[in-house]
Order: sequence, then C-alpha cells, then structure tokens
Amino acid sequence: MTFRRLFMPSLLNTGPLCQEVLAVRDGPVNFYVVRGTNGLCCFDTGWRAAQVLRSFDALGLDVADVVAVFLTHLHWDHARCHVLYRNARIYVGARESSGLFSMKPGRSAQSWVLVQEGELISVTGRRVRVLATPGHTVGSVSYLVDDRQLFTGDALRLRRDEVITFWPRLIGDRQAMTRSIQKLAQLQNVERLLTAHTGATTEVASAFRRWQTPAQRLSPQEGTHA
Repeated sequence: MTFRRLFMPSLLNTGPLCQEVLAVRDGPVNFYVVRGTNGLCCFDTGWRAAQVLRSFDALGLDVADVVAVFLTHLHWDHARCHVLYRNARIYVGARESSGLFSMKPGRSAQSWVLVQEGELISVTGRRVRVLATPGHTVGSVSYLVDDRQLFTGDALRLRRDEVITFWPRLIGDRQAMTRSIQKLAQLQNVERLLTAHTGATTEVASAFRRWQTPAQRLSPQEGTHA
C-alpha cells in the first residue's frame, strides 16, 4: 500500500472544485488557487517548482497572474514555491517563525505582509479574513474567503468528512490546536472546508459537529490514527 493511500487517501487531484476554486496536488500536499475578477490568489504554494508549473499549465493558468499568496504557515511543503509567484504579495501569520522544516520569509524581491487575527484583506475582488489557528505551529493561520471557503492548512485534518486533530507527532501544541478547531467550528454558513493533506468537504457543519461546545471535544485518544 502506498504512503498516500495509507495516510492521505483523501488528497485531491489537480482540478477545479467549483467555479472559483481549483486544487493543485504536489506529492502529499494540496494547495489551492482562487479565481478573482482581476487575478488569482493562492493559498499555500506547493514545494516542487516543476510540478507546480505543470499543474498550472494543465489548469490553463499562469503563475504570473497570481497577485496574492496566503501562507498558512512556513513549512517547506506549504511555502517553498513562493518564489514562483513573482507578481504576488505574500501574506503570512505575524507569529510564524522559521524553524525545523520551515522556510525563512522575505528572501525574495516579493513584498511580505505579516497578518493577524481578524484582518480583512480585499484582493482580486475577494474578501479574505485571517483567522489565527495555532497548534501545528505557533503562527499558523487559516483563511476564510468571502465567508464561504475556509482554507485551514494543517490546523486540522479530515477523516471520513469529520474534523479531527492533526497527526499527533506533528502537533506543536495540542491545547492550542483544540482551541483553534473549536473557534473554526463556530463559523456560520461556510460552504467548503479545504485542508492541505486530507482533502475537502462541503459538509462543513456536520464535519465540525463534535467541536461545537467544550462538552463535545474529541477525547485525547481520538484523532490519533490515520
């Protein structure tokens, strides 16, 4: 059995998810492209330049049209290809820092912007709300686009369309992750939840149902298996 089938069976293949959102798969990770009225936004970047460029070609897109890149955190599988998007402004959580498996921000001619909880960014006709979701890393953030599309990076994972915590050995702070997931569970009218390694779901309310109140938290033993 392959690594992908064993640990990440819900990874999305490169292609459109709806009219405005497209998934790109680069090995064991997905990132996402959102169409706007006057350009593209990316949520994370992939990590292998050749694969990312092939995927953009297959989708009929041009990396030159990406005007904003929203990084959920700085781990290499999420941020390494930021240099491909030369016309983009790069957004990353203000508390995020480089470390093990991480990239160092700002080593390019691109403009880097540090973002914090609650900021609202308007770009390409889209409204992007920043949600601080620490746990996987201290500075991890999620992004809510037009109050409908929720991009979570590694803030959580999906198993059979149910939200659970990330793989235990990859959690920096379990209590912080629990609080972050509970915060996301309070969002209303979200139409699609998109993760980096475990696919996406449109059954958002039911996916979060066990996180709605403190009494409905997953126990520490739950969410520890792929």
